[in-house]
Amino acid sequence: MKRGDLIEMLKPYGEPLETPEGVLFEMVDEESGTYDRIAIYTPDIGQETVMRAFLQAIEDLTDHDIPGRNVFAFGFRPDFEGTVMEVSFRSGKGGVLLGRVPERIVEIAKRNRIPFERGDGKGILLNGSSGEDVDVLTKLIEAVVFEW
Repeated sequence: MKRGDLIEMLKPYGEPLETPEGVLFEMVDEESGTYDRIAIYTPDIGQETVMRAFLQAIEDLTDHDIPGRNVFAFGFRPDFEGTVMEVSFRSGKGGVLLGRVPERIVEIAKRNRIPFERGDGKGILLNGSSGEDVDVLTKLIEAVVFEW
């Protein structure tokens, strides 16, 4: 996905910020304070299945008041004082793998009955490209941002 296309797709939900490294999208609840809460990023904006999950999660989350400053970064790891979690793609048999992630993410996935497997690697790994795989990743991203 090209940066310009990504920016246009994000505009209905807020004002994306283009940086030299990539694109940043913030969800900030001014009433609860602007403390850094969680940042979820993908290093590769060219991975379309991960991008679909991010965009769908952002669309769904804009209907809710989520406390603090929550960041989605596309193409780079953001400088962020809160928790930073990477999401990437790995071709496999499908589903979502949780690699080295905070135990709290595993608990959130279990509590929300989001199917996952534990795997090696860093962060959250989308292990397939079917519509069902994207839906599972979307639900996990939403649950993590909502409950963090």
